[in-house]
Amino acid sequence: MSAVIEKLNAKGYRKFGLTTGVILVVLFGLLIPWIFDLNYPKWPWIIGGTLGALALLMPVSLQPIYIGWMKFGNVMNWINTRLILGILFFGIFLPIGVFMRLLGKDSMHRKLDKTLPTYRVNSEHETKDNVERPY
Repeated sequence: MSAVIEKLNAKGYRKFGLTTGVILVVLFGLLIPWIFDLNYPKWPWIIGGTLGALALLMPVSLQPIYIGWMKFGNVMNWINTRLILGILFFGIFLPIGVFMRLLGKDSMHRKLDKTLPTYRVNSEHETKDNVERPY
């Protein structure tokens, strides 16, 4: 979980500050209050304006904010990856596998047959003039 956080140059910190400020203002200052019919808060405008001003005037001063944001992002990445993969496995693949076993299906044909000389399944060859899949 210890990902290396890359340090940026002034242009990178400027881009981070402006992008983060705009997203904060648009998402929390405009979009969410408009969707849920709430009052428009001031805090996203203050934080977004501060990030924008720092990005334009002193972009390198955004380094601690950038490093903190990247650490938070790495933690959320670690949690979300396990959460999403767990939901997919236990919510989709496991029930389908149990259901197929109850029906006696074996889509991978894993049953042993000692009378067969090989388990190889020949593929169907396409004709040379087939243009559906030329490669």
